[in-house]
Amino acid sequence: MKLWARKTYRIGMGSLFPIIYYFTPHKYFTLLVVAYFLGIMTVVEILRRFIKGAWKVMVEHSHGILKLEEARTFVGTTSFLIAVFIVIAAFDKSIAITAIVFLTFGDAMATIVGMKIGRIRTFMGKTLEGSIAFFVTCVVLGYLLSLTPRLYLSWPLILWGAAAATVIEMLPLRLDDNLTVGIGTAIVMQIVKMV
Repeated sequence: MKLWARKTYRIGMGSLFPIIYYFTPHKYFTLLVVAYFLGIMTVVEILRRFIKGAWKVMVEHSHGILKLEEARTFVGTTSFLIAVFIVIAAFDKSIAITAIVFLTFGDAMATIVGMKIGRIRTFMGKTLEGSIAFFVTCVVLGYLLSLTPRLYLSWPLILWGAAAATVIEMLPLRLDDNLTVGIGTAIVMQIVKMV
């Protein structure tokens, strides 16, 4: 596994959907694009589970993007795409785009900082430095998104969303954080928006 290859891939893939969604008037086109990639990942999941050695071959030819020890129910990309589909389908544009951006960039920064300079382990197993990087990244990106025309983000919404994303990423849940962070962040932001 090559950390930079995985995170570059994730940032590229994760940036694609908010950009498409931002520039399209309706969510349906973006959902079709996400569904297309989910279809590809469904084929990957089937090959991985039912054809012996297929996953090893895919990992060897992925240039460091995939890792052999994927022991989850789904590959991280599949969980990520499921979360993106649900968030876009269920929440308004501002919240959906923000939650996906937080998941994409916050997770990448937490991993990079945690692996490179992380020293202090939290009681949940993550590094404090990685979690701080996650939160700061989300706050900065939330602020930048709030300056974007047609996205309506208040400071409370940004701060609650960043805090929710950080805490959910830290929790030792059995579900993949690629799935839980985006959906959980969107739910918290929606509640804050309604209050």
